Amino acid sequence: MDREKMIARHYLDTGILGAYETAEVVWDEVVDGKCVPCFEDAMAVFDTGQTRTDRMMDIEGRRFRVRSVFPTDTEITPTDKLLALIDTEFEKDIRTA
Repeated sequence: MDREKMIARHYLDTGILGAYETAEVVWDEVVDGKCVPCFEDAMAVFDTGQTRTDRMMDIEGRRFRVRSVFPTDTEITPTDKLLALIDTEFEKDIRTA
């Protein structure tokens, strides 16, 4: 199989374009009735005011520290916010098309 077909097959199988591979979920933590996936390459810290995830990423020989901070006193999850943003962008594209 040639390189382009391998890339296309990988994208069709995983939905990931390129060499980036996602880490596996090691366990699911339940906090205040919400399921929080914990990944093998990240550290999750659960506090009363926020949930924080720290991760180190190596990209093209450079090391990056990535920190995600989410408030705990909200009913809206980060996934909900991301989906709302995607929907807004999608609706904007439909209106301008």
